[in-house]
Amino acid sequence: MHKDLDRLISDMTLHEKVALCTGENSWKTKAFKHLGIPSILMSDGSSGVRFQKDSEITRSQPFYESISSRFDSEEAISNTHKATCFPSASTVACSWNKELIYEIGQAIAKECRRLGIHLLLGPGMNIRRHPLTARNFEYYSEDPYLTGDMAAAMVMGVQSQGVGTSLKHFACHNSDTKRTRVDAIVEERALREIYLAAFERVVNQAKPTTVMSAYNKINGVQASEDPLLLNQILREEWGFAGAVISDWGAVKNVVEATLAGLDLQMPLSLSSSRFLEEAVQKGDIAEEWLNRRVKHILQLVFSLTEKAEPKAEFDFVQHHRIAQRAAEESIVLLKNGRQLLPLSSEKIKKIAVVGKLAVEPIYQGTGCAVVNAQLVDIPLDSIRSLCQGTIEVAYAPGYNSDGSTNQALLQEAGLLAREADVVLIFAGAFMPEESDDYNRKDMNIESGHEQLIETVCAVNRNSVLILANGESVSMPWTDQASVVLETWFGGEGMGAALANILFGLVNPSGKLSATIPEKLNNTPAYLSFPGNEKDLYYSEGIYVGYRYYDKKEIAPRFPFGHGLSYTQFTYSKLTVSSSSVKLPETLKVTVDITNTGDVYGKEIIQLYLSQPKSKLPRPVQELKGFAKVALHSGETKTVEFVLEERDFSYYNPEFGQWVADTAEFIVRIGASSRDIRLTKAVQVENSRQYVSKIRTDSGFTELLENATAKQIFYQFLIENGLINQEQANENLDELLKWSFWGIQTFMDMNSGGTITYEKMEEVVTRINDALEKAQ
Repeated sequence: MHKDLDRLISDMTLHEKVALCTGENSWKTKAFKHLGIPSILMSDGSSGVRFQKDSEITRSQPFYESISSRFDSEEAISNTHKATCFPSASTVACSWNKELIYEIGQAIAKECRRLGIHLLLGPGMNIRRHPLTARNFEYYSEDPYLTGDMAAAMVMGVQSQGVGTSLKHFACHNSDTKRTRVDAIVEERALREIYLAAFERVVNQAKPTTVMSAYNKINGVQASEDPLLLNQILREEWGFAGAVISDWGAVKNVVEATLAGLDLQMPLSLSSSRFLEEAVQKGDIAEEWLNRRVKHILQLVFSLTEKAEPKAEFDFVQHHRIAQRAAEESIVLLKNGRQLLPLSSEKIKKIAVVGKLAVEPIYQGTGCAVVNAQLVDIPLDSIRSLCQGTIEVAYAPGYNSDGSTNQALLQEAGLLAREADVVLIFAGAFMPEESDDYNRKDMNIESGHEQLIETVCAVNRNSVLILANGESVSMPWTDQASVVLETWFGGEGMGAALANILFGLVNPSGKLSATIPEKLNNTPAYLSFPGNEKDLYYSEGIYVGYRYYDKKEIAPRFPFGHGLSYTQFTYSKLTVSSSSVKLPETLKVTVDITNTGDVYGKEIIQLYLSQPKSKLPRPVQELKGFAKVALHSGETKTVEFVLEERDFSYYNPEFGQWVADTAEFIVRIGASSRDIRLTKAVQVENSRQYVSKIRTDSGFTELLENATAKQIFYQFLIENGLINQEQANENLDELLKWSFWGIQTFMDMNSGGTITYEKMEEVVTRINDALEKAQ
């Protein structure tokens, strides 16, 4: 790190400082050789490095050429460096495997280093609030705990190789229609408990290099210009010490963004630079604010360039194996009727493979997340390879590349299916083209794919449905198929991974990181998504995902945390370190898990915490721990969890902090959110006093529940001649608590003018000062 950044900043001209605060081009910062300031190069990379050739070169581009470029056109992909395409975030989160995600992060970072990239623009970690959000495939989960742990593992993996990361999109980027203009209107408790909690977890656990501010507004304020978000919460409360980068084109007022705590504005914006420089010159903004931005950017640049190693070579084959293993651990077996899987030559002699996705697989998303995959496993090829010489494999496309079909294609597939012992049906949902109206319009798979499913399932009950999609889809045909396998966007190794699972070389161990609803109108945000032209109301509050389905007692198609195996697991011996916990003490929870089946497998043990009675409404249960355990047949292992004060807490807007009640909690251990195997009650005691501020319109119930406030108020009544000392008793308590009016209104109506507004303000101030000192 440069020894004296303050001195370096003092040597820079105003123009140089302003120039440093935006990109030199779309993918690099500006270097100042005479000052010894290098530049850093950055790249997209949610599931692999997306870096177009010559991106490090700064060149002017004609307007029409500039607006004609796309991230995922054939021309753009061919001009993008080859890279390993790992499973998408929504996919790999189904592995619930932090060590695996750490390994993926390391591999992506090595591929960054090969290209001289210093900063990876990821991971994406917004909450999957609604299944129609187009970019949900880039995000891990509907749950902030799982999201935080998955993203933290990715950050630590990438940064272990000297490459920086950027948490995105901070915050409430939960819709991709009018994404640069929409206003996310969300209550404070939901903001803290659901939409910010995962970011906070990663900041605390993994110390990310940067955080990327989102396009949208939050409660009327642009995320890139929000001092509450970028300064008070991110830096002051959470202690974030890195740099804040804007999403590309997210800054609308560079002065407001500077005051709010934004550091690097991307990409190059000459207009913003001129505007900011003139604002400093005119005194509209003090140069000290600009210096703060510059210092954060210099810290970023020097830390990443000093860590950078020479461009490294690596083994693409090894990275492909990691991608394949990640797909194997992430594919979710949703249904396995009559234990049809795994397939073997002892049970079957002929397989029919239908659906063009078997030869043209959907394995990744679109837009800025698209990767020019270096090697893609084709499912049909992988299946044939495993069946060679033992099982006959026949193929029919069933539908066209665009998802449409016709009677001839369906008839061919039906005839093939009728003659086979088992049919493998490949189906899925294509992504919409990226645009200003990018959100999906429904939860359906392609129409031709649905027709193929209905045709084949009608003639062969041994149908295995293999789905590929970035987010949950409607599944009205699950009862028709014997088996349902969800591959999601499984990355370049999905084809071989799928074949290994179908034939039992790998035991499926993925579990859902988001609920699959029965139908769209069952979803929590159905009535408010995608909102009107400008406003997106988060009317479901804290009840996102399984929290909503549990509270409303709605049965989903497949619940959060669900996933089947070829073996069975038994849960036993749930113990807690104490039946009573005095915070801030921790609680240790242990449980035994046994593989009672015949084959090796991995199980994901989930710990949920429930508070039956609470001062504020709470979800029925919330995920507070998980572990993925590998077990041989007959083997038992003990899994340990540690619960801390924050795990028992909820955010109370009245106090502006996280609060844990003195109450009974239930520790719930399950194989999914709807498959709870063991429970145990624990009494939690919190001696800390949380005191509400008293207002002139507070009710007497709030005023009298605190002994200090009550004493001051009764003394106030005595001083003003309204009661005598003997009347300040429990009878007066009951008389006042009867009132449904606020304190000021009640005193105005009943004191005969003795208690003025000024006197009420004075006594309320006395009470609040005393309450603050008592804490």
